[in-house]
Amino acid sequence: MYKQLVLNLFHSRWIWYVGIATIIINVITALLPSDVQPIILQFTSILNFVSIIFTTSSYLSIHDFMRKNNNHHFFYTLPNNKKEMLKGEYVYYIMMLILTSLIAGSYLTTTKEMYYIYGFIMIIGVSLIVMNLYYFGFVKYWMRYVFTGYFLYGVPVIITYFFHFLPLINVNEMDRTLPGFDIFLYHVPIYTLAIGIIMFVATYFINRRNITKYDMI
Repeated sequence: MYKQLVLNLFHSRWIWYVGIATIIINVITALLPSDVQPIILQFTSILNFVSIIFTTSSYLSIHDFMRKNNNHHFFYTLPNNKKEMLKGEYVYYIMMLILTSLIAGSYLTTTKEMYYIYGFIMIIGVSLIVMNLYYFGFVKYWMRYVFTGYFLYGVPVIITYFFHFLPLINVNEMDRTLPGFDIFLYHVPIYTLAIGIIMFVATYFINRRNITKYDMI
């Protein structure tokens, strides 16, 4: 597990730099005078969204880099266990979810709009579900279809952003009398995250059982 985890952390170090820098910028912005914050928020809003995209899709960036760079093959010639490799992948993703949550939390301290959290929960939940679907193919096909993973990740997240996150942050301008509108904005994200977590646990054990059936290396 540790070998795979270290490899992932090494290849994604720039994502960690961006994430930590975003958190620091958010904290500094929150400490600025209230009349200055709106100007800074125009920049930090984009930065936070980009950072969350990076953190929630980091496994794809790593696999794409490793697929194009043969230097990691020597690393895998060392004694290793496929189940431990998979465990390292999942532990790494948990770490990235923690980083994502810290970014979102620090951003909320700058906007003071706590209901934005439902938008972040929705994005995290959707990306978690997508990650689970991707790893079903990962254990069988290894890194052959990373581009498909990008498509599988990008389309749902873009749809979530435009049809949930944007309506949420502009909720005061929306017609809240529409049937199920509040349920969609405030309840569906919780259900989505719950489904993602359940799938995360379930797919780990399913993939752990199936991973030894396929020759990945």
